[in-house]
Amino acid sequence: MPDFSLPFSPDDALVIAREANALALSMKGARPELKGDDTIVTEADRAVERLLRARLGDLAPGWSFLGEETGLSGDPNAPTWVIDPIDGTTNFARGIPLWCVSIGAVYAGEPVFGALAVPELGELYWAAKGQGAWKIKDGQTRRLRVHDSLPLAQEDPIAGNTTVDRIINFADVPNRLRNFGSLAYHLVLLAQGGIVANVAHYHKLYDVAAGLCLCFEAGCEARYLDGKQWQANVSTESETTPMICAPPQTLEYLLQNLKLKAVPEVSEADAQNKGIPMV
Repeated sequence: MPDFSLPFSPDDALVIAREANALALSMKGARPELKGDDTIVTEADRAVERLLRARLGDLAPGWSFLGEETGLSGDPNAPTWVIDPIDGTTNFARGIPLWCVSIGAVYAGEPVFGALAVPELGELYWAAKGQGAWKIKDGQTRRLRVHDSLPLAQEDPIAGNTTVDRIINFADVPNRLRNFGSLAYHLVLLAQGGIVANVAHYHKLYDVAAGLCLCFEAGCEARYLDGKQWQANVSTESETTPMICAPPQTLEYLLQNLKLKAVPEVSEADAQNKGIPMV
């Protein structure tokens, strides 16, 4: 990465995260609407993204902005805010308290800042490249660090989003597969040791940018199932190769033991080209 430093204090960004947290909570009960991709959106998603676009634009003038609801504006090669105003909109709309306000920033293929609020749990997380990962709750701040926990046991939880179980065979990996309905929340859990790994598939950058910054600063790494290093590609496109985030030794173990299933969603030719085993 080229020489880079944040042009703002993390404390100033956390003020904005708390504003977004409060706005989202004030709009609980907002009616869901169906989008063109068959996912849902609420007026709360739109309102929080409008707030963040305005406030973060003042915090870091000249940065680009990628939001779930408004797309990309600016140069994708410049430092870019990457925002999911409510990650876990289905949970939010149905009264399930596991959803996040996710504020990430990326530059030169790497996450450089992340702030995540879990409003209904009263939790706020943040990380900046080289500054560690932190959790704030009930007025207390603690640093987050992860540890490998090999060998894995049958009760060790691994989180995955909706399509992961359909396309990946976990038969050779002891675990309890869990989906909490928000990739951002999965990564929050990983950074504090609540789960041993997260597997994501067909995700977008705004789902993971902030959470991966938190996990990296807590000691995790992220690679695709074909072994290649994960990189932040500023785009609204979905990533179709599964991505695993975990502490280093756990990550290596999963890369060696997870396989793709022979299902319609998986192209055998594509898997062979990437060197991913299938069953």
